[in-house]
Amino acid sequence: MQQEEIRETELAFQIADRIITIQECGEGYDYSIMDQQYREIDGGVYDNPDISILEALQDIVDDLKQNPDMNGTKGNITTEDKLTPLDFDEVAMEAEEANRIGSAVYESRAVMEFKAKTEDYFRPINGLSATEIEEIVAEYINAKVMENDFDASIRGVVLSGSRCRGLEKQYSDLDVVVEYNGDEREDDMFNLLHEDKFSIGGIRVDINPISKYKTGTLEEYLPGVEKYFGEKRQKVSVRDKLKEKKSEIRANGERADKGSKKKSENVR
Repeated sequence: MQQEEIRETELAFQIADRIITIQECGEGYDYSIMDQQYREIDGGVYDNPDISILEALQDIVDDLKQNPDMNGTKGNITTEDKLTPLDFDEVAMEAEEANRIGSAVYESRAVMEFKAKTEDYFRPINGLSATEIEEIVAEYINAKVMENDFDASIRGVVLSGSRCRGLEKQYSDLDVVVEYNGDEREDDMFNLLHEDKFSIGGIRVDINPISKYKTGTLEEYLPGVEKYFGEKRQKVSVRDKLKEKKSEIRANGERADKGSKKKSENVR
C-alpha cells in the first residue's frame, strides 16, 4: 500500500533579503514577510483555503516580484530569485525573540525621512533625544501589553505631534504614534496606554495606536502628518508676514504723525 503523502501546514522560506512564513488558519493561510533580522515588515491572511499552501505561497511571492515596492516590503527581490527552504520552528523562535526585545519598525523611506526631520527640529526634553524618547515609549507599551496579556506586538514607535517639528507651545503634549500587530482593537489599545497618565520629563505622553487593517501602517500614516505640518508652517508664515506688515504700517503712521507735528511747530 502506497504511503500517504504528508500534508504541509506550515512553511518558511528565504528569498533574497526577505524571510517568509506561511501556515494554515481558519480563513486560509496566515503569512508574514520579515527582513533578515526577523522583524515583520508585512503580512496578513491569504483568504483562499481551496488552494494548497504552496500555491498560496507562490501567489504571495509572485506579487512581491511583480508589484512596485511601495512600503519597503519587496526589498532586493527580483524576478529571478528563488525560494530557499528554512526550518519553520527556528524562524518562529527568532521572530518571537525579535518582537520580545521590541524591534524597531522596518525603516521604509517614508519613516526614515520623517524621523530625520524630527531629529532636526526636536528640542530635547531633560536631555533626551527623539530616538531615546521613542525607545522609552516602546518599553512602556511592551510592559503594559505583557502585564495585561494583550495580543499585540509593536511594529514601530514614532514621535508625531507638534514637538517633532518644533511647533509646540509651552504645555503641548508629547504626541507619539505606535503601529502594532495583533488582534486587539485600536480603542482598547488606546484605553490601555492612557490609564496611567504616562509622562516623560513632566510632559504628558499622548499615544495613538494604529494597526494595518484599520488606520493603516506608519508608512501610510506619516505622509498625512507631514502634510499637516507643512500646512501649519505655511499658516504660521502667513501670520508672521501679516504681523510684520501691520507693524510696518503702524511705524509708518507714527513717522508720519511725528513729521506732521514738526511741520506744525515750524509754522508756529
